Amino acid sequence: MNNLNLFSEIFNERGALLAIFGAMGGAVRSAALKTTWREGVRVVFIGSVTSFGVGALAPYLVKPWIGDLPDGMAGALGTLCAAAFLVGLLAVTIIERFLDQSQNQRHPDGAEQ
Repeated sequence: MNNLNLFSEIFNERGALLAIFGAMGGAVRSAALKTTWREGVRVVFIGSVTSFGVGALAPYLVKPWIGDLPDGMAGALGTLCAAAFLVGLLAVTIIERFLDQSQNQRHPDGAEQ
């Protein structure tokens, strides 16, 4: 088994593009909300890593916002990059809401244990 080939399959040009567009989405969110530079770095990092991790599933994750795509369009590089931008834009909000909901389910009265 060639581990270098597996590494190059995961960290290829498409993954780099998705991470870049996710970082741009995070940067737009940070600029629009006028966050501090530390919060901005956090948002850009989360947008980039989330977009890279989601990868080709991004068009399906943002389907509620962009609607149905024509056949064969979901795998196109332009569609993937646009979806990665949207994932980067929405990632922090979705993650924070998920964490708030899970914390509220564990501690419904609001008390920390």
